[in-house]
Amino acid sequence: MNARNGSGRFPRLLEPGRIGTLEVRNRILMCPMGDNLAQEDGCPSETSMDYFEARARGGVGLILVGSVAVSWPEGSYNPNQSALSDDRMIPAFAELANRVHRHGAKIAAQLSHGGVTAVNDMRDGRPLWVPSAPRPGSPDPLMGMVTPDEQALQSRPMRAPTAKVAIHEMTKDDIRWLVGKFADAAERARRAGLDGVEVHAGHGYVLSSFLSPAKNRRTDEYGGSTENRVRILVEVLEAIRARVGRDFPVWCRVDSIEFDEPNGITPELACDVARAIEAAGGDAIHASANGLAGSALTYTKGHTTHEPSGLLELASTIKKAVGIPVIAVGRIEPEAAEEAIAAGRCDFVAMGRKLLADPELPKRLAEGRAEDVRPCMYHYTCISQIFLREPVRCMANPSTGREAELEFGEAKRSRRVLVVGGGPAGLEVARIAALRGHAVRLYEREDRLGGRLALAAETYDPNRRMFEWLVRQVGALPIDVRLGASCDERAVEEWGAEVVVLATGGLWPKPSIPGGDAAHVATVDDLRAVFEGRVELGARIAILGGGRAACGLADRFVRRGHAVTILEPSGVFAAQMGLPGRWRIVHELRELGVTLVPHAKVEAIEEATVRWLDAEGATQRTDADHVVVTTGATASQPDFASKLVGPGGQALEVHRVGDCAEIGFVRGALESAVRIGRAL
Repeated sequence: MNARNGSGRFPRLLEPGRIGTLEVRNRILMCPMGDNLAQEDGCPSETSMDYFEARARGGVGLILVGSVAVSWPEGSYNPNQSALSDDRMIPAFAELANRVHRHGAKIAAQLSHGGVTAVNDMRDGRPLWVPSAPRPGSPDPLMGMVTPDEQALQSRPMRAPTAKVAIHEMTKDDIRWLVGKFADAAERARRAGLDGVEVHAGHGYVLSSFLSPAKNRRTDEYGGSTENRVRILVEVLEAIRARVGRDFPVWCRVDSIEFDEPNGITPELACDVARAIEAAGGDAIHASANGLAGSALTYTKGHTTHEPSGLLELASTIKKAVGIPVIAVGRIEPEAAEEAIAAGRCDFVAMGRKLLADPELPKRLAEGRAEDVRPCMYHYTCISQIFLREPVRCMANPSTGREAELEFGEAKRSRRVLVVGGGPAGLEVARIAALRGHAVRLYEREDRLGGRLALAAETYDPNRRMFEWLVRQVGALPIDVRLGASCDERAVEEWGAEVVVLATGGLWPKPSIPGGDAAHVATVDDLRAVFEGRVELGARIAILGGGRAACGLADRFVRRGHAVTILEPSGVFAAQMGLPGRWRIVHELRELGVTLVPHAKVEAIEEATVRWLDAEGATQRTDADHVVVTTGATASQPDFASKLVGPGGQALEVHRVGDCAEIGFVRGALESAVRIGRAL
């Protein structure tokens, strides 16, 4: 791929760059992320190779394999974490490097030791390595907002018979041992044919704990002054250099700040650390961030920032302090990346979530097709999987982490595929069918496409971007879209459909409780009139159900001046959202003044109140001029579906996708659409 043949919108982002002796074809890096795709022995698996190769094929300049353990299983944090702790891992990494290189991309391993985050050490009864014993902290109640299934997945390591929580303050012998492990792993990376290594000195891992004044209270030569606290990192860099020489690129990922951490890393301290890395022979600085240990907001403030370009200014500060390249990260859109590189605020941009959503983002930019980039929905499914110790997944792209399983190509023969319903499932299955060469007709009874995703787009901008992307993609393909048109067996027969895909969505009825059918009770499907200004809601709104949709509606309503109460029957709000995103949303709703009531069993809707039972069974009432119902969705199937016949009276091939098959919301809709679309 020649980036210079692009549209000209991203000349700096798509131009080649250098990190030490390494030339990279563009300035887009795949951010190092935990993926849980490796084999149980730490070697890259076929699945992980497919995952990384897809991003290389999509045009990224440099792939960073995230959190590669240097002393596995010691210091590792998840069962399927990759590692370079033994020579037996070299052949698998060599194969991974070959598969990435064949597409013109480069690849590096991010070397790490988890320290206090090393869950596998707790599982196996080994003590957690730290520079100093951590001070006791108060648990953040938000982090307990998980479903029973999530709790079971999270707690698996601690249910092992060997599980034990113990802390070990590292001795000087431990430090020497660990420095050697980093050097050993770097040498294996070079022998495997990788193009460089990144030393992970951020995010609460052991090296970052030495750097942080809040976590390092040692009184020996590894604590106290900045020079002492950075000593272990300098020794790691020097040991790696002694093994791999000057021609093998080595750089560090560091925290540019520790948000909300008293006496934590500040931008000024991060600049001092960056200067020390440069003086020790580091080839670049990857400027990330972290936050207060144990805080639910740490993740969406720090490395997985919720704020667009949230860490870019911090990277720019470090850029002014050093002469080596600086890699910026943190929800940076291509346009912002182009501007930042052109202005000299950074040299490279690492993209994580965006490349999970669309592995071909760099290729599309280079081809002048930025509008075709599948957007990230920022639902935090990806990082939530790491909390749950499960393989990486993406809300927007069901194929992430399942590239071979869900890939699709041209169909063996073209068929006439009729899709009933233009919501996310219908749009995606129509898109895939058309791309595979089928003739596609889509019926949507409303006068617009998008279904309930069009409503969700009104409450969260990333939902809007996905809605607009799907509509745009369908509009660019030879798909016969019939808006405002119902489909029945006659329409199927007249067009000569060979396959019918039902994507009619779920049913959202009013609740079967006293007052549930009152005029001031609205379901999700009634909200279009509200969003379009045809219906005005009263000052006080009660929302029944606290799922992701309810939280999005509450955000919109309260910003418009309504007093909003959410009544949720369980103890978890926004359960369809990945964990860090869920915690962020709940925090923001509370800050906005939304009343969140867990364990509320609604009994009746009265003229101006909702009557419900609290967790103790006591009767409570919430004043409400309008009640919005977001619970009770059920799957549906049009009556005519069972009557469909094909040529010669044979039963027609009929598939159901999305909520009309099983309530799965956007994630379920897109995944079922991909599975059906590739099977047609």
